[in-house]
Amino acid sequence: MNGSRRVASRLFMGVWLLGIWLLLWGRVDALTVAGGAVVVVGVYATSRLPAVPLVRRIRPLRLAMAVAEFAWDLLASSVVIGWHALYRPRQVRSAIIDVDLRSRSEVILLGVTTSISLRPGTILIDLDLDRAILRIHAMPVHGPWEADSARAGVIRTEERLMRAFVTWEDAPPQEEPR
Repeated sequence: MNGSRRVASRLFMGVWLLGIWLLLWGRVDALTVAGGAVVVVGVYATSRLPAVPLVRRIRPLRLAMAVAEFAWDLLASSVVIGWHALYRPRQVRSAIIDVDLRSRSEVILLGVTTSISLRPGTILIDLDLDRAILRIHAMPVHGPWEADSARAGVIRTEERLMRAFVTWEDAPPQEEPR
């Protein structure tokens, strides 16, 4: 992260912390704002708060589509896991799958890992941040085709988020012609 983005990131975090301070006090007056500013400066001076990665641009329509598709994935995986739990509980097989991601953005990786962990039937086991490889536990997986399907689902989630959030580290995936 270059110097100007680091400063912007820290400024954004400082404003965020000041906003939280004001919410906790429940009022906005000169003394509360000044006290909050002193606390924010003190927190930055005494701690090692990381710089928050910034998003270059948010595409609201793409973000709405990503949220809708996530909700659909959540519903579909819930139905599949529920069906297996009720009708075939002893026949469910699982697999540990490595997924190579394209993104180097911490914001995108956070979104992908959160999405994986919230879906029934998948959970994040390991994240190799240097090589951008996720290791997930997925179920049900009865063969290589279902493992490939689970891997493709994670990659689709990453692509949706990369289209919704344009980050400094990544270029958005090319749009498919319609």
